[in-house]
Amino acid sequence: MTSPIPTHSARPDEFSGPLALAEAAPVLETTAEPAVRGERLLRRLERGFLRLDRVLSRALPEALNPFLHTGAITVTALFVALATGVLLLFWYRPSVHLAYDSVVAMSNAPWTSGLVRSLHRYSSDACMFFALVHALRLFSERRFAGARWLAWVTGIVMLAFLWFIGWTGYWLVWDEPGQRVAEGTAQLLDALPIFADPLARSFLTDEGVNTFLFFVIFFFHMLVPLGIGVALWLHLARLSRARFLTRRPLLVWALASMVLVSVVLPPDPAGPARMAALTQAFEMDWWYLAPLIATDRLGGGALWAILFLGGAALLAVPWSLGRGPARAASVVVSRCNACEKCYNDCPYDAISMIPRTDGSPRYAVQSSVDPAKCVGCGICAGSCDTAGVGLEWISVRDQRKRLAGWLMRALTEGEAPHIAFVCAESAAGSLAVDLETGRCPELPGYLVVSVPCAGWVHPFAIEHSLRFGAKGALVSTCASGQCRYREGAQWERMRLDGEREPVLRTQKVARDRLLLLSLDATRTARLVRAARAFRESGVAPPERRAQRPAKRLLAASVLGAVVAGLLGAVSQLGYATPSADGSQLVVSFKHPGQLEENCRERSEEELARLPVHMRQTQVCDRARAAVRLRVRVDGVPRVTQSYPPKGIWGDLNSVAIEPLPIEPGEHRVEVAIGDSSDADEWTYTSERTLSFNESERRVVLFDRVAGFSWH
Repeated sequence: MTSPIPTHSARPDEFSGPLALAEAAPVLETTAEPAVRGERLLRRLERGFLRLDRVLSRALPEALNPFLHTGAITVTALFVALATGVLLLFWYRPSVHLAYDSVVAMSNAPWTSGLVRSLHRYSSDACMFFALVHALRLFSERRFAGARWLAWVTGIVMLAFLWFIGWTGYWLVWDEPGQRVAEGTAQLLDALPIFADPLARSFLTDEGVNTFLFFVIFFFHMLVPLGIGVALWLHLARLSRARFLTRRPLLVWALASMVLVSVVLPPDPAGPARMAALTQAFEMDWWYLAPLIATDRLGGGALWAILFLGGAALLAVPWSLGRGPARAASVVVSRCNACEKCYNDCPYDAISMIPRTDGSPRYAVQSSVDPAKCVGCGICAGSCDTAGVGLEWISVRDQRKRLAGWLMRALTEGEAPHIAFVCAESAAGSLAVDLETGRCPELPGYLVVSVPCAGWVHPFAIEHSLRFGAKGALVSTCASGQCRYREGAQWERMRLDGEREPVLRTQKVARDRLLLLSLDATRTARLVRAARAFRESGVAPPERRAQRPAKRLLAASVLGAVVAGLLGAVSQLGYATPSADGSQLVVSFKHPGQLEENCRERSEEELARLPVHMRQTQVCDRARAAVRLRVRVDGVPRVTQSYPPKGIWGDLNSVAIEPLPIEPGEHRVEVAIGDSSDADEWTYTSERTLSFNESERRVVLFDRVAGFSWH
């Protein structure tokens, strides 16, 4: 049996007859990007997001599903936080003595400055929440390796910047959480040899808090957003048609959700920062202050180890989990007709138009692929009429020849099959497709071509198969908004609907002979049912009707309330500090040890090795003695320790901060300091009877100028 081959005006890459169609083509592997380490676990995580999308899609269109636009919502929330932060400068006073009172005054004006402050806080929380969801979702989708490494690395950097802005922002409130933030930051920085005096000494008494340091924190809080701007530009540098903000419906939803939580749960500042207080518990914003769990319990060295190891692990994900770059597309210059369709369709800005390299007089330019940017999606192949650009490992010409051979074999055997082009990331990704025969047990009666992205499918491949004898054609794409390659599913739908070139020529084949299914990877069973129904009826079913406006509005409102409630709840959860019950005594000093000389006589051999003018018989080394501290409480020794001088050369002050737990009540405290090498000599001593209250601390400070001060 010979299949009829209608004659029609050919596109540049059409085959001329049965012999060409039946030509054998090598069987090629049809895989997308290389698998990553932990692929199975990540796919399970991805399925969780897909199931969430399925639930939301029953009531909301893709344009109103915030979990499909997490990146754009993050940027939108960031812009709201920036705008409200600028407005807050009209009311906020960046002074350690005035900051808390100015924040309290804002809270007392709930419909003006208070509302702006609430929006500032909850937009920052929304920014962090959606940034974390965005990172986790892209991680689960394995969209971090190969050419996507730059987006991943800059995303992690932006996440760190975002957290730093929130961390310093809570410092500026200067309430109880702000005090813990300041103390935790000081503990982290004091582990580095960059400050002559430990920052922690600035937070022992209210009088010792450095106003200039407070202003420096305010300056960094205002400056770091510029770093986010640079990182965001790099983050989107390899994307075509990147969208910074959400579309209007989702923008209204996001703003309404943030205003809702700002009005219903206005954040009140905690108690004012008091250096003498041992705070036991308070409410805090866990979106930014969760690291207090570590800073309150670990030393500076452990904190830096966690910071560096955790940061290195996150930044190294593209290389530690990735298995190499995708196989990039390539251009056959002789077949490029400078149409620019591939250039316009590429989602990753990997294709550019450059001056012709083959000397062709017909065209001035040609397309060129940058392998460093290409992710191997093959969308360019679906846009090229002449097969001049595409993926060598899944060649358009070879796949068309293979499909033609399958069709001829089936028609010869008396079968009129359907064809199916299925995206490897869609609901068809788990189908068992025989690459040599095109058969699939889950799709009987179909000849199946598995492709890395539905955007790889050129409309002519569908048209030619239908005209060659196939009864119908099925195209399986990712669900709307879930395309692994951003725009492949969208471009394919527009091509088949005649809205984007190259278009399906409906004057050649009827559109109802084509079924386009947009289903995520969890909906394989539905794909199989729909494909069977299409094969049995021969006509594509009508598309699902859009939800009614009232239903969409209700669903969006409920979802907005849920997200707002989540932001508000996590933003005001309680936190218990590790401070022990009772009281505390803190003794601290900054004092230089006495300069002491250690002299010795040089031997004859040493003198002989020196120039004549340097032969001094005696050598004296000068060094500062370690400073000793002794603390007795009610006559009982609690601390007896020496502290070496600071500095590279050991010539600076010795510094000590010693916290001691004390039972509440009156106690006799004696503090002695010795600054010489004589262990029995105590140069400075002082003692007092102090009254210790529950959950408070008393502080004893000493320096050479002011002497002892008791607080």
